[in-house]
Amino acid sequence: MQRKIVDSNAMQSDALRLFLSSSPNNFAVLNDYAAMEAYKGNTLKSIFRSMEIVCEFPRQVIVLKTTGKICSLVGRIQGLQRRMIEAKQTRDFPAFCHRLRAAENGNSLLLGQLLESGRAATSQMDRILASAPILPAALKELRKIFSEEELKAIRLDHPFPVTLIEKVMKFIVELTYSAMKTHPSPPPRIRTNDELQNTFLFRHSVATLVWSLDWIARGGADNVRPDRLRNDVIDVIFATYATFFDGLLSSDERAQRVYRGTSAIFSHLVGAPT
Repeated sequence: MQRKIVDSNAMQSDALRLFLSSSPNNFAVLNDYAAMEAYKGNTLKSIFRSMEIVCEFPRQVIVLKTTGKICSLVGRIQGLQRRMIEAKQTRDFPAFCHRLRAAENGNSLLLGQLLESGRAATSQMDRILASAPILPAALKELRKIFSEEELKAIRLDHPFPVTLIEKVMKFIVELTYSAMKTHPSPPPRIRTNDELQNTFLFRHSVATLVWSLDWIARGGADNVRPDRLRNDVIDVIFATYATFFDGLLSSDERAQRVYRGTSAIFSHLVGAPT
């Protein structure tokens, strides 16, 4: 069985159709940001196109709980994937596809519901866009903590010196606990390192660090458009989710690099989720 996170840019891809058609044991795993990307903007144009392929294979789709709920889950390895899955929405996905086709055929009530979901998705994306301009300055501040030797290792993709590894781990732990303090519903008491490393907030901190180093290696993000940085913020979320499952279907090279870098770190830290 293969369960892969599907980035929003892969929802209409030949790669997704091939993945799902090649085996009934292959599953597309959809998080709330895949849904938001499908609904935002011109909803009645984007939603039907985005969901077309997965609605051809409705029983091969796994719907996850919202990211907010997943951030509050315990990091116990047993049942790690299962706790992230929204069972009712997964079970009812074929019915959702049926309603989507009815809306496409002109059902006014269902069209109104889609538009309401679209407004909510657009609002959330606009909030992320509003925060994007602070990211280049944050990258500059992070860059200052590294020596020239460490920056060279980052730029040339050389093995990290011990000092750089220490700084990276310190950054990850500090970012994780900062996120837990500000999150409205953080995970309950964490008893072991494994439980910490299996929380979404910890893995997201690792992915954020990998993303930051990727930009630092390429000279920073000073002249990058806010909408591109917003997309990066969302790509980091997709890459984080992919570490809990069997990989990432995405056409974005940076998202794939962030996933590979984050996954490589976890290959040394935790066991496989069940």
